[in-house]
Amino acid sequence: MELVPFQIVLIALASGAIAGIAYKARVLDLVGTILAFLICFISATMGHWSWLLLLLIFVGGSFLATRFGFHYKLQLGVEESEEGTRGGTNVLSNGTVPALVALAYGAGWLKDEQALVAFTTALAVAAADTMASEIGVLAPAPVLITSPGTRVVPGTDGGISAIGSLAAALSALSMSMISLAVFVLVAWPEGFEWKQAGNFDFLLLLLPAALGFAGCQLDSVLGATAEKRGWLGNGGVNFVAIGISVAISLPLLEFLRN
Repeated sequence: MELVPFQIVLIALASGAIAGIAYKARVLDLVGTILAFLICFISATMGHWSWLLLLLIFVGGSFLATRFGFHYKLQLGVEESEEGTRGGTNVLSNGTVPALVALAYGAGWLKDEQALVAFTTALAVAAADTMASEIGVLAPAPVLITSPGTRVVPGTDGGISAIGSLAAALSALSMSMISLAVFVLVAWPEGFEWKQAGNFDFLLLLLPAALGFAGCQLDSVLGATAEKRGWLGNGGVNFVAIGISVAISLPLLEFLRN
């Protein structure tokens, strides 16, 4: 997508508005706001302007999940942060991979279908992990993913629950459905063969959704192992889980296509 200076200015203003609203609403702190602006700007200029909408939906959904049962989370001591505000580390860990996908797409290294699957997978993993953490932490008896017979206190790294897993699956599927709708309606070129034919390909929906859920489980495994041993922080665990899921998505797409 070739942009003229006027479009770039509009994208910059839109990215600034999104980041500014997030800061005003205490969704993000100052550092997180600056990084969010950069990620939005890169995604929209190198990918497509409509990707801003997907990022906005993800951020909004994450904040609502964070605020859900917030006072109870405060009592348990498992809240994300004061008033649910997220910082730069959280923005980087969840937004770096989508921005890298946009850069790769803008450079011509990814085709339309590959960009759809990779970008959607990144958001699906991030959304699934956020929902699993924020909803699952309210479950009374989570267990350790690496030792299902071992009960742990809510908020333990690597702890999972039925409620959290259901939230992860539904959020991954929902993010994939929204992303596919945006790609089909506005983001894909008019001459693109799949869009022209009008045939619905469930693979483009189900693959990111499945990898979104699988990436969330990988995040829990890394939390119970690498994070527990101090090899990775929470942000590093999120980044690695999203990165691996996206890296797997591209060859898996080609394999399933053949």
